[in-house]
Amino acid sequence: MKIKNLHDQEDWEKYYKHHPPLEVKLSSGIFNSYDIFLCDYLIKKHIPENKDLLKNLPVICEIGGGDGLLVKKFAQMIGYKPYSIEYSKKAAAISARNGVEVYVADAFDKKVTSKFKNKFDAVFSYGFIEHIIPPEKAIRLHYDLVKPGGYVIIQIPRFKAFNYLRLLLFRPDLIKNHNLEIMNEDILGKLCKDPEIKKIFCGNYGTFKLRLPMEEKNLKYYTLKVICYFDYILNPLFRILFGSKGFESYLFSPSVLFIGQKKK
Repeated sequence: MKIKNLHDQEDWEKYYKHHPPLEVKLSSGIFNSYDIFLCDYLIKKHIPENKDLLKNLPVICEIGGGDGLLVKKFAQMIGYKPYSIEYSKKAAAISARNGVEVYVADAFDKKVTSKFKNKFDAVFSYGFIEHIIPPEKAIRLHYDLVKPGGYVIIQIPRFKAFNYLRLLLFRPDLIKNHNLEIMNEDILGKLCKDPEIKKIFCGNYGTFKLRLPMEEKNLKYYTLKVICYFDYILNPLFRILFGSKGFESYLFSPSVLFIGQKKK
C-alpha cells in the first residue's frame, strides 16, 4: 500500500524557514503548559532512566525530529543520547546546530529501515503519525527501528470537541493535514496493538490547552496570545488540583500518548 503524507515537504521547509516557529509560549516552572508537564511526567514514569553516564549512552531517536529540541530535552530527562531522522533540510540544519545528530532522509525510504533496523534503545514521534496515511505504516516504522527490549513513544494531538473548535477558529488550514479519525485513546490503542509490543501506557492526557502554532503574526495570533494569558492562572491551578494525574475528558483533553516496549 502506498504511503501518503498529508503534509508536503515544502510545508515543513516553509515552517522552519522562519525559525523559531510562531507559537504562543509561556514561562517555565509552575507556569509552564500543563500538557507539557504531564507528558514529561509520563515519560519519566514509564521509561527507566539511564544513570550510568560514563559508558556509551543508550540512544533515543525521534522520527520527524524537526529542530531537535524535543528529542534533546527527552534525552536529557532519561539519560540518553539524542538522534533524529528528518527529511526537511532546513529543520535538520537547525537540529544539528542544537547539538542533535541527524540523518537526513524520508523516514519511509527503504534505506532507513535497512540502516536502522532494531537499532535504537527508544524511538518516539511527537505529532507525526497523524500526517501519514495509513497510520499503521508510521507505527510499524517505530517498531522496526527500536531494538528488542527498547521503548516506543507515540504522541499525537487530539483535535476533538473543544480542541477541534479551537483549530477551526485559529488554524482551519491545518485540518486537511491531519487524520482526525485516530485522535483518541481507544483508536490509537488499537492501531498500536502488536504481538511484538507490550503496552505500558495509552491514554488521553493534557487536561486543557489553549495554545496553537501560528503561521504569521496577524489578528488571530494576537487574539490567541491574549486568550493564552488565562494559562498563567490555569496551569498552576491544574498542578495544585490534579498534580501529575491530570483530569482527562473527551471534551477537553488535547493530546494522546502511547508508550510500549518491544519484547525481547
